[in-house]
Amino acid sequence: MPRWVSGLLVALSLGCAHHAMPTLEAPGPRVPARDQATTPEHDLVAFARLYGYVRFFHPTDASHEADWQALAVAGVEAVRDATTNDELAQRLDALFRPLAPSLQLWAEGEPPPAEPPVPTRRDGLVYWQYQGFVGSSVSLHRPPYTKVRVQPEQTWRRRFSESPSPDARVQTELAPGLWMRLPVVLSAAQAEQASTPPRPSLRPGLDPERDHGSLAVRQAAIIEVWNVLRHFYPYQQELALDWAAMLETSLRDAEDDVELADFRDTLRGLLEPLEDGHGYVGHRRQSAEGTLPVRIELVEGQPVITGTRDPERFAVGDVVRQIGDAPARDRILGLAERLSGTPQWRAFRAAAWEAPRAHFGEQIELVLEHEGRERRVRAEAERAPAPAPPRPPVFHTFDDGVAYVDLTRAEWPELEAQLPALASAPGVVFDLRGYPTDNDAILDHLLDEPEDTLWMHVPRYVEPDGAVVGWHDLGWHRRPAEPRIESPVTFLISAEAISYAESMLSYVEAHDLGTLVGTPTAGANGDIVRFDTLAGFYVIFSGMRVTRHDGSPFHRGGVAPDIEVHPTIAGLRAGRDEVLEEGLRHIRSALPQGPVARSRARGSRARGPRAG
Repeated sequence: MPRWVSGLLVALSLGCAHHAMPTLEAPGPRVPARDQATTPEHDLVAFARLYGYVRFFHPTDASHEADWQALAVAGVEAVRDATTNDELAQRLDALFRPLAPSLQLWAEGEPPPAEPPVPTRRDGLVYWQYQGFVGSSVSLHRPPYTKVRVQPEQTWRRRFSESPSPDARVQTELAPGLWMRLPVVLSAAQAEQASTPPRPSLRPGLDPERDHGSLAVRQAAIIEVWNVLRHFYPYQQELALDWAAMLETSLRDAEDDVELADFRDTLRGLLEPLEDGHGYVGHRRQSAEGTLPVRIELVEGQPVITGTRDPERFAVGDVVRQIGDAPARDRILGLAERLSGTPQWRAFRAAAWEAPRAHFGEQIELVLEHEGRERRVRAEAERAPAPAPPRPPVFHTFDDGVAYVDLTRAEWPELEAQLPALASAPGVVFDLRGYPTDNDAILDHLLDEPEDTLWMHVPRYVEPDGAVVGWHDLGWHRRPAEPRIESPVTFLISAEAISYAESMLSYVEAHDLGTLVGTPTAGANGDIVRFDTLAGFYVIFSGMRVTRHDGSPFHRGGVAPDIEVHPTIAGLRAGRDEVLEEGLRHIRSALPQGPVARSRARGSRARGPRAG
């Protein structure tokens, strides 16, 4: 059977026998590009790109109702063994014409087909509007993400005023020598032209939800995730991304994946170039993981225990030389390479969250070193988060009256009850080395004046390839509240401070609400979006663009300390918290000066010495 016939059979299997297959042969002599050889990589890339354009931006009724995950798998199997541009075009046409009757494909050297009629506003325009990307719900709060297929009889459903030009279309080279054209705006009649969505026919026994062993399923998942990121990732203007290379590399890497962990790493490869600390790859049915009873961080370049649930066997300050069969430092650095985010976030997450991970109940041997002496300790993976480092109580008052509040543990009702005491204290240390509870209202008791900065920006799209037509701008609109905390304040920060923590710290940075002590924060903010793909996997990434309050970029930068302090191994072994010590020292240095004007207490942003 000639190969091109298989394309027609695909069309039949998609339930579209009622669609007449248009000829792809242009009048006149056959051009060489039509018989130009393709490769499986070219075939898959061409399918992947066309898939995203039709799925997300071609507004037919059938496209709106299609089973896109099944079509992704069927499409991978249909196109990857095409050997010429002619075969590839036939198969792409068979797959997508039921969804997009106005799709046009032609070979290099052929005259492009006549463009389809441009709809007029009198015809009624149909097109997609996206405000961010609408993924699976991951928040108790109502997210600002929405989408709508704008139709003439439902113009009230429009989410924003921006709209594409009636002649807006995608025209691009899908593969070497093969071109495409696809409108992103249709008339109402054109949108209804493809009224029956295709019904992809998959191989018997293939379960796309579970079968990570199928190459077609893995590559279809890559195609899904890549398209979501390519068209909707909000930080594209901050990054110089080679989207084509990301797709090609991931499709190729998926060929060698055998275990779930292998394919997780391949999906991580799509997130790593984004430098997005929110970036995460999870699995919907893999819940048998646990963590060892130790918290590990890189201190002075060495993996060191900084917290434990088992203090009888593990000591804070012990250097971890080996985890199982692997040298601990090599294991952590290898994990960090596969994560997305800033260097400080990847190092923290790899050491504290990833390296101690094991199957629940699994026994892992650790080799520990303390002042030149090594010992071996077996630990069991438990269902528990990473242990917290030693810290004072959530609310603590030192002998000189300086107050300490751990915002990563303090619930707002408790914190609110402490406000009179904090307002009368000679100084306050707020600990934000981690993720806070819902207590951002503390900022109102530090602010001098109302603020209405719009620092969160949800992108708006009406055309593909990350083309932003506008932004939905948001802020917290904070107002000063009583009682006021007028005394000197320090905020302790670290790479563990991410997202919500950085939202709070951005106010501290912008309004001089305190002196920042510690190490740079994670540099990842912007809410999160979850997208569920095939083989049980899902990905998480930042859903909106966040800037500093002055409008400058925040992504990959984070909040830098005024006084940089790094813990030391000697300090940890001695039971010291060197970051807290510096925060206290900075406050106490102001106390002998007598009454300090608020602007002097918090407004001096000159960077102090680097301690530690």
